[in-house]
Amino acid sequence: MTDNNDAQKEIKIDPVGAQPMQVNIRMQQGEHTGQPLYSNFTSVQGGQGVVIVDFGFLDPQTINALNRLARSGEKAPEAVGARMSCRMAISVEAATNLAHQLNQLFQRKA
Repeated sequence: MTDNNDAQKEIKIDPVGAQPMQVNIRMQQGEHTGQPLYSNFTSVQGGQGVVIVDFGFLDPQTINALNRLARSGEKAPEAVGARMSCRMAISVEAATNLAHQLNQLFQRKA
């Protein structure tokens, strides 16, 4: 893993009453960000001026068991235990930018 994110991110800044400009941002890893966290599901909630994104991990055996129950028509349990990998609270603007970046990524992959 490298010490920084070599893929530069481009953001658009729209100051009040001025021309929008684009700035390249190069993110560098902090002390505790060197290890990636794996998540196979997310939960999103809105807050006051923020979007809260919970990243979680559900055991693959549990996912397979739920798939078997669904295929057989059996009743699924009311709740399933999972482990939260990370919780992030981001501004609405950052969430909008994230959604835009993800849409661009998925469009290129399609």
